Amino acid sequence: MKTFKDKTILLTGASGGIGAAMARRLADPTVTLLLTARSEERLRAVADEAKQHGAAARVFPHDLSAPRADAALHDAVTREGFAPDVLVNNAGFGALGRFENVPAAKYAEMLSLSVTNLTGLTRRCLPHMLGAEAGAGILNVASTAAHQPVPYFAVYAASKSYVLHFSQALWAEYRERGVAVTCLSPGPTRTGFQSRADSQNVAFGPMESAEKVARVGLRALLAGRRAVVSGAGNKAGALAGRLAPRRPLLAILERAFEAMI
Repeated sequence: MKTFKDKTILLTGASGGIGAAMARRLADPTVTLLLTARSEERLRAVADEAKQHGAAARVFPHDLSAPRADAALHDAVTREGFAPDVLVNNAGFGALGRFENVPAAKYAEMLSLSVTNLTGLTRRCLPHMLGAEAGAGILNVASTAAHQPVPYFAVYAASKSYVLHFSQALWAEYRERGVAVTCLSPGPTRTGFQSRADSQNVAFGPMESAEKVARVGLRALLAGRRAVVSGAGNKAGALAGRLAPRRPLLAILERAFEAMI
């Protein structure tokens, strides 16, 4: 897949942040954008902006943290006659805190969104993509937290580690069958993520803009890259997270994240 032109693109978490930035970058007269998130009002604002650039844009308000939301969304999209060539699994949220202090229901929603429904939506969309003559693609958004365990952010980091490894396995399975699969790992980014994670301090160093992260991820998908980390500092941190001895690394992360609570 060398271009997004003439593609039908299903984009989750499109109402703000990285998702909205991707919608803006993808807006083109040849493109059909299928935008989904919880907030219909914010989705319509993003869709209206895309239409100003000539793109066809439809909104599908869905809460992908709800059980079986992957099936509901896919059914809604296909009933309207759409078959996505490109799927961007961007929706996600975190929860910062000591493990037993975060409500179990929030963890259930997080895992439903980032693991169960992400997997299900990918599985449902894949058959359409295998028949795409000009190639197809899947961009899954993980996090630099995916590259090591993170105390006080344990479930979020583990869920994003799933996204990272799931994506790379699919890259190996489908790269010769016309479906590009890329995993994007952003670091701290200026979005609404911090407020939903119940902390304004989930960051090390300067935050990147959503626009830059969107550009990095979409370019990586077109290039057929297996995985990409946005930002030089974040790349170094992700590498350290994979290679550093676990005991001292966990001690450092424990102190740093405990201070954010």
